[in-house]
Amino acid sequence: MPKRQTNSLRWQADLMSLKSEIGKNDRPVITRERVRGIKYEPIGITSNEKYQSSQNKTDVDYRMKCRWDQSVDEKNFGIRIKDVDYNIVRIYVLPDQREMELSLSRVD
Repeated sequence: MPKRQTNSLRWQADLMSLKSEIGKNDRPVITRERVRGIKYEPIGITSNEKYQSSQNKTDVDYRMKCRWDQSVDEKNFGIRIKDVDYNIVRIYVLPDQREMELSLSRVD
């Protein structure tokens, strides 16, 4: 009998906290500090997601599914995947499966 994989979250990313500080020229600078690792599964971007992001004038570059964490929000946290930083645009919570879907936009 073959083994069945029960956990589909097999990729690793970093959960980053966003902090605003004053830089050298008295300008606010956003710094990213690693909080912990996060396991995720990439999911595709749907046409509905593209349409909603164009209505809000945001651009969704990546979507991922991870474990439900109530402390994560759009304002104070970001994600780093393979040394590429992303901001969290939207969070969809699936309480029955204890998962959440994050829509991410790339930081320029």
